[in-house]
Amino acid sequence: MNPIVVCRLPNHVGDCCMTLPSLRLLEASGFTPYLVGKRFAEDLMLGMGWRFDPIEGHVSEDLQRLHYLSEQLNKPLGLLFPNSFGSALQFRLAGIRAAGFPTDGRFLLLDQKVPEPEKNIHEVERFFAAALGAIKAWGKEPAWTEPTKDLGLKLITRHTAGAKNLIEKFHIPEKFALIAPIARGVHHGKVKHWTHINCVVKPLRELGIEPIVLPSPDEAADAKVACPDATHLPPTNLGTYAALCKEAQLVIANDSGISHVAAAVGARQITLIGVTDPKRTGPWNPNAIVLGEENHWPTRDQVIEKIVTLLTEK
Repeated sequence: MNPIVVCRLPNHVGDCCMTLPSLRLLEASGFTPYLVGKRFAEDLMLGMGWRFDPIEGHVSEDLQRLHYLSEQLNKPLGLLFPNSFGSALQFRLAGIRAAGFPTDGRFLLLDQKVPEPEKNIHEVERFFAAALGAIKAWGKEPAWTEPTKDLGLKLITRHTAGAKNLIEKFHIPEKFALIAPIARGVHHGKVKHWTHINCVVKPLRELGIEPIVLPSPDEAADAKVACPDATHLPPTNLGTYAALCKEAQLVIANDSGISHVAAAVGARQITLIGVTDPKRTGPWNPNAIVLGEENHWPTRDQVIEKIVTLLTEK
């Protein structure tokens, strides 16, 4: 029986997507990943076939759950993708022998200290370095030593059926584009979303492609303000959203969780960047086009021209 590794997932959608090559490496190298993380990740990762338990951010309840897992799994190995002290402390108190980077003062809490990689690498590569170092520390031979070129998210029938049901229910045309106009939070005090996203609606419709927005529940009002002329649908779960990304002619997103969901299924996508570093957090997808750069948003003309070129090329 393969050793079980309880993997603490990151707290954000995009980061969870970017752990996929690392989790696949663990599985290919003779380990069985057991995921713990925010509840949204359960639906997103459902097609991968790994067991999942939620961590809700309630310290005592989370610790109790981890302690139960530790006992049921007979003190398993652990892998920490977050860099936080708290994640290492919880695993330690629960009796899970965790491997991870010795960041945030947690050196003494880790069972295996994985050397930190160089700082200016992509987050996919950083997560992969954590998994690779852990596998070596546990005395196993890694199945490969470089992250795969794709994230490789698998969908289940429920996700693809959910996407088809949405298309039928809301009479979405066969040709549609998904627009994700909002990126939550700020980066170094700067808004993370392109404020001109509504300008792509008319060019898309002129190409016979219906622009669709499916915001998360807490983004619905902001999305309507940012992109009022698109067709807005009610929120859906991440697995169904990923299936819609796969069906869409194009996904247009900021450097946000949706950009990485689209990347996870290898969708055709344009990611708009203006405050973050695409070398670190850009979409890990050979089909992705990135417009803009750190501290410099693309112009409206650049975005519209790229959309028209992409959707009219043979």
